[in-house]
Amino acid sequence: MFYVNTFWFTKANELVARYDKTNHAEEPMIKITRLWKSICLEFHDEDMQGNLPAWIFMPIHCKKHWSLAIIWLHNDVAMLAHLDSSRGTHDPKAIFHVFKTVLCLIVPIDPALIMTAIMNVEQQQDGHSCGKHVLQMLVGAAKESDELDRCFREEGLIRYIAT
Repeated sequence: MFYVNTFWFTKANELVARYDKTNHAEEPMIKITRLWKSICLEFHDEDMQGNLPAWIFMPIHCKKHWSLAIIWLHNDVAMLAHLDSSRGTHDPKAIFHVFKTVLCLIVPIDPALIMTAIMNVEQQQDGHSCGKHVLQMLVGAAKESDELDRCFREEGLIRYIAT
């Protein structure tokens, strides 16, 4: 399990926007590669591309709001999940676009093998408790990661994504 700070997403978002604007120029792609390697430096290669799934938990902060992105990598399959306690504040499609672009450039992975999910989570009733909600979601997802691995494998999600 890997925890990445919100700076990483902010930087990746900027680089993917530049990559898209420059019609997939090489310079932003090189910077995206360096940014991904900044995550990988802390982890063993077998954790990122071996037989064990790699979980990346990334709190996202923009528009004065926190949400949580979760990436699950297993060989050539990925799942991206977005958990937001104030639905509509962050655009999950834009968040998924950033992660899909990075994964397709770096891992490499077929875009058809990247599943996305907007998770239903408890919605905050005020305008200030999003940080607390992200921490609760993070702890809950980390506790359940082994069970989710089992479900993805046994319930055939990997086969479902690949077909």
